[in-house]
Amino acid sequence: MLKKSVLISLFACFFTQGFSQTINLIFPKLPNSEAWIYTFTGNKVDSVQIFLDKQGKATHILPQKLYRGIAYLYIPQKGGGEFIVAEPLLTVTNNEERFNSGSLIFPHSKENEFLRYIFERRNFLSQKQEWLIAGSMFIEKGSPFAENLQSMKTKNEQALKQFTDSVKNSKFYAAQYSQLVLFMQKLYENVQKPELAQFEELKNEMERTLPIEALYHAGNLWTNVHNYYPGLFAVNFEPAKAQEAYAQSIITTMSRLQEPVLTEFLLSTITACERSNQQIAIDKLLDYVLEKHPKTIAENPKMKRLLQSHTLKQGSKAPEITGLKTKLTQPAVVIFFESDCGHCIHELDELNKNAALLQSKGYRIISIAADVNKDLYNAAAKNFKWNKDDQLCDFKGFDGENFKKFAVGATPTIFMISADGKILGKYAQLKEIQTP
Repeated sequence: MLKKSVLISLFACFFTQGFSQTINLIFPKLPNSEAWIYTFTGNKVDSVQIFLDKQGKATHILPQKLYRGIAYLYIPQKGGGEFIVAEPLLTVTNNEERFNSGSLIFPHSKENEFLRYIFERRNFLSQKQEWLIAGSMFIEKGSPFAENLQSMKTKNEQALKQFTDSVKNSKFYAAQYSQLVLFMQKLYENVQKPELAQFEELKNEMERTLPIEALYHAGNLWTNVHNYYPGLFAVNFEPAKAQEAYAQSIITTMSRLQEPVLTEFLLSTITACERSNQQIAIDKLLDYVLEKHPKTIAENPKMKRLLQSHTLKQGSKAPEITGLKTKLTQPAVVIFFESDCGHCIHELDELNKNAALLQSKGYRIISIAADVNKDLYNAAAKNFKWNKDDQLCDFKGFDGENFKKFAVGATPTIFMISADGKILGKYAQLKEIQTP
């Protein structure tokens, strides 16, 4: 029978090799430096602080099961850079006093070597194609040079297609990440200069083939894709139809996702909708989840809040506002905000400018802050041009009672409430409000 110490040793070895990953840092010119490593899960960022020894070395073991995604290394005043963590053992090194993503070295890392190859090869073939196309403009048709140039263009197009196909067929995370980067680039281009053919291509890719599980650990790309994808529809449809089509595309995409990615994908989508006040899209998405994934709502606190928000539609009874010294008996503009939120500051400024006009029309203005810092709140509130008794803040942040009652998860959020306590509308910007 094995001794207890041997069993413990074997278990520790199994745990380290089977359920964690080791990152070795070797920065010989940065001894005794503080370093931070960040990993990403949807909108969540996990960080760990480590210290390089006198030789510039450190070892960190990721606690979670096999991580396949982007990590970010940051050493204050010295540099920062992204890299892929998808192998049991990864060494990251640099022989200079400053560094960035391009100067990091990854000995024996097939993932990071392949990623660098993908970007270099694609850049080379794409630039060559642009050069060949530009060159054809200066050569007369029918000349021997034109024929040779066309042959070169055809061969380069074939090389680019073969390269693209080989990357798509790869099982490396690097291949999936490069696909995500390319998707984001094309998405940005189409939002700036809409093209119907590319719109259909991007929509189909999102719904059918885009590796969402890889996107889940892709750092800023997760947020960027969610923020820009609605714009793809906004530039190709009328506003209401754009929200309907966008929500349907998200629903189609979710049909191929599994937990926990499915819920986080939905939550990030709705957060993006809340920022741009796409209430039609939010309602359609929540109706889908209520029908197809009721268990998701029951088990997720954020989803419960969203469901509560879903019930606060136009015409529904508004929750009673906690903290008011006098009851609400007249129509009101209620703004939820944070004092250090840029969009909130803009909307508060607009509300200050229009306070007298709104009050002359019989509207009561009520502000509810998510601040936890009293000095920050007081600095903002001293400029408000409405009744001090209607300036509310319990310094509990988004856990405040009114934020929970109104299911507010993003700021600024503005409610219009009628004299009889019914919700007239929910907005992200004051200019969207139409008053008699």
